[in-house]
Amino acid sequence: MRRLPFLNNRYLQTCTWIAILTLFVNPLFADGESEGRRIMDKVISQHEVYPYVFEEQTMVLIDNSDNRNVRKLRRFSRVEEDGTVKYLLVFDNPAEIRGVVLLAVWEHTGNVQGEVYLPAFGNKMISGSNYGGSSPFLDTDFAVADFTLENLTDFIYKRQSDVKINKLDCFVVDALPETNEIERKTGYSQRRHYIRQDNFFLVRTDYFDRRGRFFKQQTWHDLRKVGGNIWRANMVLMENFKAKHKTLIKINRRVFSRDYVPAEMFTPDWLFKGKHLRNNEIPIFNNSSNETEGNLDNIEDTP
Repeated sequence: MRRLPFLNNRYLQTCTWIAILTLFVNPLFADGESEGRRIMDKVISQHEVYPYVFEEQTMVLIDNSDNRNVRKLRRFSRVEEDGTVKYLLVFDNPAEIRGVVLLAVWEHTGNVQGEVYLPAFGNKMISGSNYGGSSPFLDTDFAVADFTLENLTDFIYKRQSDVKINKLDCFVVDALPETNEIERKTGYSQRRHYIRQDNFFLVRTDYFDRRGRFFKQQTWHDLRKVGGNIWRANMVLMENFKAKHKTLIKINRRVFSRDYVPAEMFTPDWLFKGKHLRNNEIPIFNNSSNETEGNLDNIEDTP
């Protein structure tokens, strides 16, 4: 009787050596999930956890007919001693959205909380989850979650084959919701991140709806090194191909100074008193503050 190839000892030895060599030659196949998480940890730790940042931004909403709606907003971020990261996004105009705020807290444990303040609804905060996962926030192409850091423990990160973008080598990491509930809250079945290998900066994210269909893409442009190994993008574009709509964010001014982001700013009480409104800013916003525009070389490391 003819012996089958998989019963041949030499055949088994050959297959075993091929498998071993594959693991050593290409770690991607050894543990793509661990590699993906390590890459994302590096992205967050190197570029997102910086002490005190204030930005003035212009947001442009562009429809399929190239009609444009321009908005002005400010973004504040602060890192506490325990590693907690806080964000405050304030819309200044047009008048119909003046004073609307997105407040987000990324705790050192990895938990992320996002709340929205709408002055017209009185002194109360609305959970970001009430906006229906991937639903547009204030008619932009961003969902509430797209404005904040993601909770890395909520997702499985799988490294895929590397690619080149604009002749630069990039890691490719798929972010998959850990549970069906997380998928429901985010509205995404998958996101695909593209990260530059030379500086671990995230330059593109593809979004897939709950049916697995690609429908929008976020890209980061005009990258600038602002100190050490930290890079920042001066322009961000979100394109919704299904809705045929775009949202462009341009950073007009960036200041690295703790005077611009006091701890009390990131509280509902601050918002309820209207202190976030442009005309009601407290005296911290003056020329006496220790500010550094566009560079982190002289930034203070302690809160």
